[in-house]
Amino acid sequence: MFIGLILAFISADLSSAQTRTVRIATYNIEADIDGVTTPLPGLIAPWTNANDIAAGGALEGIGEETVGGDPARPLDILALQETTSNPTTVSPICNALNTFYNSPGMYTNSAYQATEEGGDMADGNGPNAVVYNTQTLQLVASHPVDPPGGPANLGSAYGEYREVMRYEFAPAGVAATSSNIFYVYVSHYKSGTTSADATARAGEAAIIRTNESIDLPLTARVIYVGDYNVETSGETGYQTILALAAPTGFQKGQGVDPLNVTNNPNINWETDTSNTNILLMLTEHSYDLEYRDDLQLMTTNIYYGAPGGFEYVPGTYHAFGNNGTTAYYGNLANGTDTALSKDLVTNGPAFISAANLYNDLTNASDHLPVVADYTIPIPAPVFSGGGISGNNLTFNIADGITGAVYTVWMTTNLTVTPSNWAPVTTNICEAGNFTLTITNAFRSGSPAGFYLLRTQ
Repeated sequence: MFIGLILAFISADLSSAQTRTVRIATYNIEADIDGVTTPLPGLIAPWTNANDIAAGGALEGIGEETVGGDPARPLDILALQETTSNPTTVSPICNALNTFYNSPGMYTNSAYQATEEGGDMADGNGPNAVVYNTQTLQLVASHPVDPPGGPANLGSAYGEYREVMRYEFAPAGVAATSSNIFYVYVSHYKSGTTSADATARAGEAAIIRTNESIDLPLTARVIYVGDYNVETSGETGYQTILALAAPTGFQKGQGVDPLNVTNNPNINWETDTSNTNILLMLTEHSYDLEYRDDLQLMTTNIYYGAPGGFEYVPGTYHAFGNNGTTAYYGNLANGTDTALSKDLVTNGPAFISAANLYNDLTNASDHLPVVADYTIPIPAPVFSGGGISGNNLTFNIADGITGAVYTVWMTTNLTVTPSNWAPVTTNICEAGNFTLTITNAFRSGSPAGFYLLRTQ
């Protein structure tokens, strides 16, 4: 008969038993310029067939990549620039991701429709937007960040052309708290090389830092993402985000650039170079590589991993598809790029090869996405008791993550590694507390059973 029982908890990732890893990308998708209003071929489908969304494109390829020792995972946040509108550009992206992963409702977007100078479909090259994975994150709030006077004052006189958005996120399935909330500012700064253009970029950065310093908590964890259109590391707008103090004088919200942690002010991202340390930073013109326009800057508590909140995973920040092996003015699809050569795994219904992804990237946009992984704390499940009912065994679980999958695995031989134990029951948590039942756990003459609870 049944003579033994061990119940233990482990997560799918033993290295982060009480955190969830999320993958964030910022991407100027060029979908509100020259008459283009929907995703370009290669973004959500192969560059050769824009209708085959089940085969995936560049966005799904980001989910196949392992980087910095971090495993492959589907995108969790996609910050967008140069959309046309949520219905025209953003919803098709959500639908394509849901189709690729065969999971209706997995991806959605903020319902707030951002705007630009003169209103949507004007001359600002499209509003900013966000797409997120509902299985891993919840969108707590969407806040427009405008110049004084609101969106009617977008334009050259006010330092902001496209409405900046501030999105507030927390892990899915748990209550949003001060320890698990983080903020994402999505921007598309003024382009151009004139002093007036640089002044406009500085104005937008000042608006963002002012908003952060006044509106957010002292210990807020913030990432500032988007198309910065920056020329050099000494430019005022870039330096404003990295400054210790906001324009208000409050010493909070200081950004860190993972590719320029020491804040060297003398880097020129707009000059022909063979320096691979600079080449790997470049993000504009995937078919004619130049400029470092697209960035994810983050507050110091994120970058340096202050305990108890949202943290950067070191070594994961990169321009997807670019590791410095494509020459300045070079094309990612010319056969010399090695960024994806060994880093792709089958992580979806369809595998997208490196060769296809290079072509997807060079057709999907004139920019490359910038990607980084982060961790966010989630409560650990707690075994709160159990019982025997006839031949059945029950386990009561507290602090479960809503929507998370919990599986009990079993073995009769403790020398067997956990990966080879057999699954005996699975439950998708619908609330914080639930019960798992193993039927026919007690059988006459059975050896001792040992049980292990895993969460995904």
